[in-house]
Amino acid sequence: MSPWTTLGLGFITLSLLVVLVLSGVLLMIYYVPTTEQALASTNDLEYVVTLGAVVRAMHRWAGHAMVLVVFLHFLRVLFTAGYSGRGFNWIIGMGLFLITMGLAFTGYLLPWDQLSYWAVRVGTNLFDQLPVLGHGLKLLVLGGDEVGQQALTRFYALHVAILPLLLAILLVLHLWRIRRDKGLVASQQGESQKSDTLSARPHLTSRQGIIFFIVVAVILVVANLVPAPLGPAANLHNPSNPEKTPWYFLWLQEMVSYSATVGGLIFPLFLMVFMAMVPALDKGGSMAGRWFGGRTEKIIVLLTLLAATGLLVGIEALYLKADIRNSAMSFLELDLFNPATATLALSVLGFFLSGIITGSTRAAVLCSATVLIVAVIVFTVLGMFRGPGWELYWPWEEWRLVL
Repeated sequence: MSPWTTLGLGFITLSLLVVLVLSGVLLMIYYVPTTEQALASTNDLEYVVTLGAVVRAMHRWAGHAMVLVVFLHFLRVLFTAGYSGRGFNWIIGMGLFLITMGLAFTGYLLPWDQLSYWAVRVGTNLFDQLPVLGHGLKLLVLGGDEVGQQALTRFYALHVAILPLLLAILLVLHLWRIRRDKGLVASQQGESQKSDTLSARPHLTSRQGIIFFIVVAVILVVANLVPAPLGPAANLHNPSNPEKTPWYFLWLQEMVSYSATVGGLIFPLFLMVFMAMVPALDKGGSMAGRWFGGRTEKIIVLLTLLAATGLLVGIEALYLKADIRNSAMSFLELDLFNPATATLALSVLGFFLSGIITGSTRAAVLCSATVLIVAVIVFTVLGMFRGPGWELYWPWEEWRLVL
């Protein structure tokens, strides 16, 4: 199988996980998970412990990289229909993605500095947008209504024990299902027709060894060049301005700023349900293993990418105009006119139009998924350019990118 089929993203993720586990164990030796000593022990790691700053930076950047690579791995499977005939493993992969996000988020609070405290506080406040279950989930995660010692204890337990255990279980199951399903999905018109096979050793193991050392080397170089950020002690009464979630949740915070109901509940629920149903919705099994399917599907994805980006940016610009946003029209007062709602409408419309025009379920799925993915990326970028008062700033103006 050509390396361009998978891009090695699965093994890169596994390599980053090894870096995270090893560096995390070393950090646990010195870290103290109490509100009184968390920042002091982190400062000791940064300035006193030999190579502590490098290990901490490796852990930090490997964590960010893993979130990004898992996302790219998800896109690779989606756009090559790697889920074809493997619906159960696709669901397991979604679980692994969510656990990865959870690990990144729970680890974010542990330094207990100003940046991490307010980022997690904003992130957990998103639970308040969920009806019925929202407040209960927030209490379960934080151990109370505020981010304090109970929250730090629970985040630490989740980060070093509960989530890693769940990740290990699902990872073993994920790899076992790949073996059970006779490997990765290959193109029906190319690689799957080849009868020649190669031994895993040394052909596969040598490639994986090279990938592993490249990943470790890159993380080590970045860790030495870019220290992990560490701010002043958390001030529980003086919030940062703007208060931002970690970058991988900025798209959600951006949408909640438009409409708490749509951005905090309807859009995430629609996204999760749609992605879970992708294997059932896509009946184009003959195109499995090929990037974007056939010629028709490639054209659909390209047109959707261009159209969705242009429309979402245009809708955002229109929405930001005071005369539109502050209109007295009744449907605007119901928060129905906003970029988050427009994204849902475009996704549903794209699914049916592309399916009807092309007669391809693969085209319908790819069109709808592309709209959602473009929206997540666009809203993340917009969140990065939000400044004080959640105002939008251009790159050449004063703005702050929160990592």
